[in-house]
Amino acid sequence: MYQLRGVIKQYQRGRERIDALAGIDLTIGDGDRLVIQGPTGGGKSTLLQMLGGLDRPTAGSVELDGTDLAKLPEARLTKVRAESIGFVFQSFNLIPTLTAQENVETALVPLGLKVAERRERAAEALKSVGLGERLTHLPSEMSGGQQQRVAIARALVKNPKVLLADEPTGNLDESMRDEIMDVLETQWKEHGLTFIMVTHDSAIARKAPRLATIRKGQIKITENEKAK
Repeated sequence: MYQLRGVIKQYQRGRERIDALAGIDLTIGDGDRLVIQGPTGGGKSTLLQMLGGLDRPTAGSVELDGTDLAKLPEARLTKVRAESIGFVFQSFNLIPTLTAQENVETALVPLGLKVAERRERAAEALKSVGLGERLTHLPSEMSGGQQQRVAIARALVKNPKVLLADEPTGNLDESMRDEIMDVLETQWKEHGLTFIMVTHDSAIARKAPRLATIRKGQIKITENEKAK
């Protein structure tokens, strides 16, 4: 479970101080699905970075299962990210010279697994997102939707506790958006993940069980009982 208390994130832009997060209090339970929405510059991606241990708050605590990510030494924080948190981004972030299977395997390298186990798990992860016949294809040989499926498989192959997605459908058309959301929601349900997603897409936000709206660093939570 995530527990955020008084999370502040400030940036300095010349002489101006920017309050990206202005005292966020938030609880996210195990297995929750939370969508984060808000205007550009409102703090959504900054909040996601805090949850993923990609950045540290200026003040406040970001606890994951009782461990404050903000206070962990960098080596331990890297270990938490490698083992417990999967990331999916808008830009896919695939290595162009590696096949789909090799791209997925990169998430397992920090775990110290043997090559044979990495290959087997990567193949299974790709099959689970409908790419069992694309193991040897390079990113350039796949559509945008297929590349995002590879990225999802890479995020999930290590069996994380948390899946964080930053605009995962932002580069896709409407039909492909719906396909990728189906994949993400299926994986969330099957694996019991805590799934947190940033989006500009109001159609996605309306279907979320919980919606966090961020404006000027402040957060408002809306519950949607029909979506649960």
